[in-house]
Amino acid sequence: MSLHTEWLRRTGTDLRGFWSSEDGLVTVEWVALAGAIIIGAIAVGWLVMRSLSAPANAIGSQIQAKTSSTL
Repeated sequence: MSLHTEWLRRTGTDLRGFWSSEDGLVTVEWVALAGAIIIGAIAVGWLVMRSLSAPANAIGSQIQAKTSSTL
């Protein structure tokens, strides 16, 4: 048996064991859950930053006007 054929046989056995084991399923679920949480956090952060841009600029201009008038 060649080295390549042996590698393919072992890889197939390893993959079948991974998919048939509940540990593999739990790992896939945790990875999917972690990915969904990260994507959700990025989306929430983007929405908050986007909606606060105008109020932040207004506050900044008010602060700048107050500090300029006192100097």
